[in-house]
Amino acid sequence: RVGFIGANGSGKTTLLRLLVGELEPDSGDVNRGTRLQVAYFDQQRDQLDPERTVAESVADSDTVLVNGEPRHVLGYLADFLFPRERAISPVKSLSGGELNRLLLARLFAKPANVLVMDEPTNDLDIETLELLEELIDGFDGTVLLVTHDRVFLDNVATSTLAFEAGGRVVESVGGYEDYLRQQATATRQPDAGDG
Repeated sequence: RVGFIGANGSGKTTLLRLLVGELEPDSGDVNRGTRLQVAYFDQQRDQLDPERTVAESVADSDTVLVNGEPRHVLGYLADFLFPRERAISPVKSLSGGELNRLLLARLFAKPANVLVMDEPTNDLDIETLELLEELIDGFDGTVLLVTHDRVFLDNVATSTLAFEAGGRVVESVGGYEDYLRQQATATRQPDAGDG
């Protein structure tokens, strides 16, 4: 589970889009594995039809396959905090937080071995953040994640790519706090007695 951190405009989203094939590189090559099944969470939310219901946006029938197991779509949506009346409402009636929960429900209902998530924590309440952490923790595959939520990153990331000034990218093990500790250790000056 790799977290991408850095200032706005540093290239995090661009790198994700290159990796999933939404963008072609100006130069060089991007080599992707042959058996990748990528599920992409896009912060732009342009993948939802506003006229469809929440349930129709997740499945074309009453059931949805989740980790290979059939589930009733309304029960599955209840896991994402959509009571029945909201699950049968049109997408256009949803708040920003509800739209994000719907995108997450769609994402985790797709067969995938790679999750690519660009700012998934925007507009999420605490309960949904906790649900997302559980879903990521239980996901059996690779997760690539752009977020400015440092606590969330600490809770889910096993490694971090930090996009620093001058186009430098630094890899560290763990989340944001681990990155800070590793950077402090790397920049610490040796003591005068160290020879």
